[in-house]
Amino acid sequence: MTTVTETAPIADLVTAVDCDVLLPERPDYDMLRRVWNADIDRFPAAIVRCRTAQDVSDALVWSTANGHRVTVRSGGHNLAGTSVGNGAVLIDTALLNDVVFDHEARTVTVGAGCRWGDVDRPAAEFDVAVPAGAVSHTGVAGLTLGGGFGYLGRLFGATVDHVEEIEVVVADGRILTANAENHPDLFWALKGAGHNYGIATRFTFRYVDLPGLVTVRQGLYAAADREKLITRFAEWGLHAPKNIGTYMRLLRAPEYWSQIPAAHRGEPILSVATVHYGDVEAEEAATAGMFADVEPIWSVVRTMPHVTLQHAADDEFRYGIAHYWKHIFLTEITPEAIATMIEKSDAYPGRALNSSSHISHQTMCPFEMIAGSLEPRDSSNDATAGVGAPFSANIGADWEYPGEKAPLVAWARDFDAALAPYKKGTYINFTSVQGDEDVARAVYGDKYDRLVSVKKAYDPANVFARGLVDLSDNAAVER
Repeated sequence: MTTVTETAPIADLVTAVDCDVLLPERPDYDMLRRVWNADIDRFPAAIVRCRTAQDVSDALVWSTANGHRVTVRSGGHNLAGTSVGNGAVLIDTALLNDVVFDHEARTVTVGAGCRWGDVDRPAAEFDVAVPAGAVSHTGVAGLTLGGGFGYLGRLFGATVDHVEEIEVVVADGRILTANAENHPDLFWALKGAGHNYGIATRFTFRYVDLPGLVTVRQGLYAAADREKLITRFAEWGLHAPKNIGTYMRLLRAPEYWSQIPAAHRGEPILSVATVHYGDVEAEEAATAGMFADVEPIWSVVRTMPHVTLQHAADDEFRYGIAHYWKHIFLTEITPEAIATMIEKSDAYPGRALNSSSHISHQTMCPFEMIAGSLEPRDSSNDATAGVGAPFSANIGADWEYPGEKAPLVAWARDFDAALAPYKKGTYINFTSVQGDEDVARAVYGDKYDRLVSVKKAYDPANVFARGLVDLSDNAAVER
């Protein structure tokens, strides 16, 4: 990697680009340097508020020519905080937020600064959607470039399965349109490992017709029933019809959940939720197998439009909370794995940070699993690794005060190590790690060498060194 000597002070960036540049003395700098994960508290040298792809290119070219590192922020949801770095130029695409539908082509073109709510809300007016995540303030760019998976995943696949093309500014400042015909190697890499190859400024997605209303059925269960229900989840969830997603969470019931019997408040419980799209009248019979023969301590059934579901967990995963997560894909769930899940979840050293007394179907918790499908997802046309595996599991440490961090991070790492024998990869959007070559090879497997080849073609100087495919000799960065 070539070392560039700094030739211009950062203040010169203000006049080098045609958009707003925030230096640390600006009153709005402190607010705009922050990201979703409150554990990230970094101070960029400048924040460039780009309005066009040309602004992005100009900021990138000036920064690299003058020896300034760059980071890129769209939604700012990245757990590892790679979108902001101390002393770096933060290229902010938040103002690239146009959403344009082409109903003849059945596509929607989305600026890289959009959050998913910016897409879901207008799409709902046409009864369509782009399959994506489960929190509306997640950025479109970050989620898509990492693969993207949400409530519609079992029916329609990953978000990258619906990408038609991506406008991207590459390391030398060129503004490229990558698709199956133009720069197909770059297009392939962007779909799953995209944080390493450039700055996405626009996406075009194929949308899908919504399959009706959503009915969420949720039950909370006593600690004694957990082993039985996780075993059932492992079998029933995979065989459920494609219009049903199944979610399992292990947690300690908050003391303030007054809806549940007093004996279970503050005690370990299990939450099971099914998310059913389609005929509301058919939902109860379709999901009955998951809930049969075990009496819940609390249950609820809610029916809503898809757009409401997409916003339902926004407060639960609100800004201002600090996070350290580990993610694993599993191909099977053994009795030994279940015992480990329960033991480690019960040892969680944190406290409930749930948003209110409202019991959400998706809640911050020590451990969750999502059932995928028995049918393997075809990932040959993208760089994703593991997206679409039979089971997706997340270990979540969440806190408010710095003094709470150390035992929670240690717990998450210990939990992850305990599940290592069952691990079949990880989802890069749900991990608090910026890795070295060993980590990247473990994540991307046999796709890694091709990813390195694309990296050398489009970013030989390793300008975008904050992702997993990093050409430098940096050690893994893990908070």
